Amino acid sequence: MKLWIDLETRSPIPIKHGVKKYATKVEVIMVQWAIDDGEVVVEDLTRADGKGGVYVVDPSPELQQAISAADELWAHGAEFEQQVLSTQKWYRRKGISRKKWRCTMALARMHGLPGGLDKLSTIFKLDESEAKDKRGYELIRIFCIPLKSGFYYNKYTHPVEWAEFKIYGGFDITSMRAVYRKCPKWNSTPRMWAIWHLDQRMNARGVKVDLLLAQGAVDATTRAKKRLKDQVTDMTLGAVETANQRNRMLAYLSEYGVDLPDLTADTVERRLEDEALPEHIKELLRIRQQASKASTAKYQRVITQSVDGRLHNLLVAFGAARTGRWAARTFQPQNLPRPKHKQWEIDAAIEFFRRGEIELYDADNVLGLASSCLRGIIIAAEGRKLVVSDLANIEGRDMAWIAGEDWKLEAFRKFDRKEGPDLYKVSYARAFNIDPNDIADEGDWRRQIGKVMELALQYYGGVGAFLTMAETYGLRLEALAAAAWPVLPDWVKVQASKDWQKAIKRRRTYGIEERIWVVCQALVILWRKAHPKIVQFWKDLEDGVREAVKHPGKVYKAGRVEIDRYQKWLRIKLPSGRYLSYPAMHIAKDGADFNDHGTLKFTGVNPYTKQWGRIATYSGKLAENIVQGSSADVLMDGLLAADEAEYNPVLSVHDEIIAEPLDDPKFDDKKLSWLMTHASPWAKDMPLAAKGFTGYRYRK
Repeated sequence: MKLWIDLETRSPIPIKHGVKKYATKVEVIMVQWAIDDGEVVVEDLTRADGKGGVYVVDPSPELQQAISAADELWAHGAEFEQQVLSTQKWYRRKGISRKKWRCTMALARMHGLPGGLDKLSTIFKLDESEAKDKRGYELIRIFCIPLKSGFYYNKYTHPVEWAEFKIYGGFDITSMRAVYRKCPKWNSTPRMWAIWHLDQRMNARGVKVDLLLAQGAVDATTRAKKRLKDQVTDMTLGAVETANQRNRMLAYLSEYGVDLPDLTADTVERRLEDEALPEHIKELLRIRQQASKASTAKYQRVITQSVDGRLHNLLVAFGAARTGRWAARTFQPQNLPRPKHKQWEIDAAIEFFRRGEIELYDADNVLGLASSCLRGIIIAAEGRKLVVSDLANIEGRDMAWIAGEDWKLEAFRKFDRKEGPDLYKVSYARAFNIDPNDIADEGDWRRQIGKVMELALQYYGGVGAFLTMAETYGLRLEALAAAAWPVLPDWVKVQASKDWQKAIKRRRTYGIEERIWVVCQALVILWRKAHPKIVQFWKDLEDGVREAVKHPGKVYKAGRVEIDRYQKWLRIKLPSGRYLSYPAMHIAKDGADFNDHGTLKFTGVNPYTKQWGRIATYSGKLAENIVQGSSADVLMDGLLAADEAEYNPVLSVHDEIIAEPLDDPKFDDKKLSWLMTHASPWAKDMPLAAKGFTGYRYRK
């Protein structure tokens, strides 16, 4: 028996502060429910309090009995319903298992669809009798958000709107059931629901945070930004009031003959290397560098959203539409800044922040230290410890394994056994046909080139991708060209020079001079020559998708994945058995991106506009989706294994597990790493490795 349930609630705490915080003062004012395909019941739980307001009562015995008897409890965004109901005494008395819960939002995300019920209603073209009513948002603002006085409008103050509100509530159940019927089910497997249930447990556990550090950092960064503001005002005689005033800052710099396209961190850092720059302009740009750090907001968010010293609901299972990876929210743990200081400096700074004395440690770099210390906000609770492990180069390993690039897999195995060099050296050495052992561990420009090649090129990246990654890792293009040109084979120089002429016609020179472009293109050519199986995989993948689009029901193979078209969906079956799903994949033969064979397009949420529409794709992007999806499967299996072994995982950040087990010697990072690399039987011949640390405060 399926019970469909939806709640209308009110709370003086804004929902943007997190569901857990919101639910600490929540009241359930209406509940809608239905059993299987039965009639929708709307229960108004408000009663007049005799003072112009209302109080709330428990739902009917019939609903309470249905919750106990149901095999599955379905809600849309079920995490909300679970969290709110857990605050209700009548619900807690029943001891309902979390494993009974299911979520239509999660079901949609499992198949690459957005989570919003309104968007899903549009996507599935539900008729007016089933679609989510957009008027509901206005009604929620009337009845669920308090006035400044704390008073809530209710059915007595707004009887007409309340009648509408009840109808709206019933539509949510109707829409939810319709979405469930229309939504694909091929990823609705016991494994996927086990992962979703683990995600719910992790969000419920939350992470312990150091509130003393958070408050100290907020106070110190506020003082630091005030000092910087005063400096900028004084230096510019009021022409610029704060370093974050982009347009006014650019205009001021222009008056001194310094024209910058923007004030991004990379642009500012590069311009600071100009020795001819006036000293007061350099100082102004240094202030801009400091002021642009956004650590204060994250520290404040920790204070605002924590409940009993913990942050909850930081993850969204299957939140990355194309791959099924986790997405982050509120505190955004997936988007923490990379520390710029050594660990001993960070440890010292944390103690000074906690004491409110960071200026005694380094008054000139408060904002930079706050940014570097941000990871340290996550700590272990009393009687517990943090055990952290990160999958090593999982995408590089997964790509080689899926494509069957055997020499590379063996290189990973040798490196893991400490019998061979790292893959950045190996990649460069194989491209240039030299001994990788001749490349130094640190400071050797050849290893740095190998790193950029590895990270930029495995998803069909070209010169543009290489340039982006080179900038990310501080690879100076002029120095690169000077060092690489003498060792490039003549044949590749000739080929790259021909490609330069084509790039001019296509306007893809990226504004760089010919010699630099030719060197970058030569490195692209050499990398591809060294990776014939990966290059073949790109081709097989593109061909397989195109054939599958044309021939529904037939299965095509590319490397270790299978491709088919089922109804209007293009599906790619990963080695784990999970599918990547692309709605309405087709071959478009018009538009600006048209090519001789037509352009592959599917329907999805555009990552830039956030709107539902047609998205062009190609083999490189599909390969990236496959590898990131397969890598996510390895992490999912590792999390399940860690939870089973009582490591108590509380968070995942990219390819990393953060667990908070009991402070017992039997739990450590080496054992967690072993679990992560041995939990995926479908990947038993993929060389996996992980490493981490055990401690009481999170760090890089």
